[in-house]
Amino acid sequence: MSLSYSITLLVFGIVAYMIIVDKNVAKYFLLIFKILEINYKKYLWIITNHPRNPIINLIKRWEYEKIARELQEELITYRIFMENDDNSKK
Repeated sequence: MSLSYSITLLVFGIVAYMIIVDKNVAKYFLLIFKILEINYKKYLWIITNHPRNPIINLIKRWEYEKIARELQEELITYRIFMENDDNSKK
């Protein structure tokens, strides 16, 4: 067995022993992993929503252009409908 496997086994063995002896250690490790998960999500959110990120700016620009095109199409459709409605009333 290599040295890295031995060290990993030793660390996990010590952690398992501590969890068996004291149940609060298990709660502590669960809280530590929750903190790590929250920090990971926080940093991911910061990276994906930072205003100076050029890739995200490009993706957002595409999304906004798509929404603008859809709104323009709806506006044109609405104007045509209103013009036809006005013509039918005359």
